[in-house]
Amino acid sequence: MSGLHINYRAHMTAALVSAGAFREQPFTVVDVGARGGVADYWRVFGDDLRIVGFDLDPLECERLAALDPRTIYVPFALDRQAGERRVYVTDHSSGSSFYQPSPAFYARHTADSNVTILSEPMLKTVSLPEAIGAIRPDFIKLDAEGAELEILQGGEALLPGASGILSEVRFSKELSGCPTFWEVEKYLKEQAFELYDLDVYRLSKKALPYPYLYANFFGDGRPAAGPSTQGQVLWADALYLRDLSGENPEVRRLIVMACLFEIFGLNDCAAELILAHREEFDRILPSDRLLDLLVPEVKGQRLTYREYMDRDLVGDPLLRPSEGRRFPEAVIPQYDGEFRPAWMPAPKVPRPSFWQRVAAVFT
Repeated sequence: MSGLHINYRAHMTAALVSAGAFREQPFTVVDVGARGGVADYWRVFGDDLRIVGFDLDPLECERLAALDPRTIYVPFALDRQAGERRVYVTDHSSGSSFYQPSPAFYARHTADSNVTILSEPMLKTVSLPEAIGAIRPDFIKLDAEGAELEILQGGEALLPGASGILSEVRFSKELSGCPTFWEVEKYLKEQAFELYDLDVYRLSKKALPYPYLYANFFGDGRPAAGPSTQGQVLWADALYLRDLSGENPEVRRLIVMACLFEIFGLNDCAAELILAHREEFDRILPSDRLLDLLVPEVKGQRLTYREYMDRDLVGDPLLRPSEGRRFPEAVIPQYDGEFRPAWMPAPKVPRPSFWQRVAAVFT
């Protein structure tokens, strides 16, 4: 349930894709922690999308790779370098980690049963460059239960070519002792990335639990605790992108950045980039048209870029909320639905457990 400001109608990006901007070199995403498959917002790239995903479950990798010829999924354990590392396998398998969850910390929260440790296998690890070879990602997504910083450090040679990173981060060492947001932030700033968005998640205390943000399940179908609608902020998905202002990058990087800005709801940043590099964008499509496609629909009206900018951007009633109201309206702080993707059906026949399948690959 992403709280990032995703734009699922990225009109400008769709126009650039149709014009062939990615025909010679597809838009490439490396997805670490890929269980469940391709995020819907990448589908705007159509046949010009390439996904390289990593998940420890070999059957899930086979299933995902079979769904889409644009994708490659491999059951590798990624780390800073090749070697071996202990994994703490938890009852809720998606929370399994190189870092041992703190029993004392989780005992105060509703999600304590999720981190019950079932086993502690040793897995062989590789670095990200070793795993992907000659592939060069435009975007890297990481959900590695605390190992994100080490994977990034192991893949440092790839970072100059990447234009964006979406990483899970944690705000407290108390969870498991893993690197925190501040360490990831410092490292990515040193790599010339800037924080653009943050989707925070909370856990409430057992003393007075809040409702859950979404329906969560163990692998066998049992209801599981999960993030709550209120409570202490403990982790987040952090979006990092490059700020190319003052630079003179190649045309493809400009196009990639403009598309990423639009997809992640940062149309203002995309417009700024186009205005600063009109000549380069005009080689693909007229920059005026691209700017028109970026203008948001407001109160049912679609304006051209010039019509929009000619308005009083402070006092125009079109751009202002009703008196005493926020705009857009406040979002209901609880997801009233079921978060059970199609890839998580209850097992119909006995089969090896998730970690038995993983162990078969690494032993």
